Amino acid sequence: MRRIYEKLRQYKSLLLGTAAVLICVAAFWVYNNRQNQTFEETVYRIFSDKIDEPVRMVLLTDLHQVTFGAGNAELIEGVRRLDPDLILIGGDMVNDQNTDVNVAVELCKGLAEIAPVYYGMGNHENVAVYGMNLYKEDLEAAGIAAGEAGDFSQLVKDDTLLRGLEECGVTVLQNTSEKIQINGNTLLIGGISTSVDGFWPYSGKFFTEFDSEGGDEYKILLSHFPSTVSRYLDDCSVDLALSGHNHGGIVRIPGLGGLISYDEGWFPENDAGKRQIGDTTLIISRGLGNHGRIPRICNKPELVVIDLF
Repeated sequence: MRRIYEKLRQYKSLLLGTAAVLICVAAFWVYNNRQNQTFEETVYRIFSDKIDEPVRMVLLTDLHQVTFGAGNAELIEGVRRLDPDLILIGGDMVNDQNTDVNVAVELCKGLAEIAPVYYGMGNHENVAVYGMNLYKEDLEAAGIAAGEAGDFSQLVKDDTLLRGLEECGVTVLQNTSEKIQINGNTLLIGGISTSVDGFWPYSGKFFTEFDSEGGDEYKILLSHFPSTVSRYLDDCSVDLALSGHNHGGIVRIPGLGGLISYDEGWFPENDAGKRQIGDTTLIISRGLGNHGRIPRICNKPELVVIDLF
């Protein structure tokens, strides 16, 4: 017994150090999980001579069927408190597998009571609705010829989400645009959800028309993939592009940014924040939810607020 006691004394420092580390890891894990159950607001102020009266927009992306309160009541109330003139959805509000469209539909139903809602689809919506991502190889395999207008309605396999959003009065933008009046300003809002390789072959015709339309309208493009914007929109008339997809790099490292993206790899360029691509301002949301095996770490869910002046 004495020998055991002596051994314990010998390793006392090691045991205490190990216990301290385990306690710190457990405490951080609890704290991080609690952080992920709430959301924070990031506000951007953008000035343009195309805007006569201020417009407040709220952007939600990458919810992935996560709920903040029953029926997303906390999220809806958070948006309501911000008193937006316009609500924009940047895609991936559902999951491509085990899809529960009711989460997105019920959320949008509540949001539509606050302000007009425009919904840009993401790759997870694409799979839920069309049964495929709108990547070049998928569209080629489906027999869709490159250069066509980009009307994917012939590919619809399950229209439950689309019908639900329509019944809520939500406008879905998929290679389409809408011209609207907000506070005396004319806004032209378009939406694409094709990836980098599928952009020109399958959204190019729409985007060319969108890019050349009008002149005095403030143009907003919902592009779920930020890499599409950063690669192709450096010489266009789009004023503001809004994206998500990369979940802020999933794991945020203070001073460095996001750690990883499933598309862009380690330390993705398009993780979060505001960038200038030519004359286009690109805002990338860190998103609200997550999917996959890597949890959000030091990466609190984000609700983006954009004030146009």
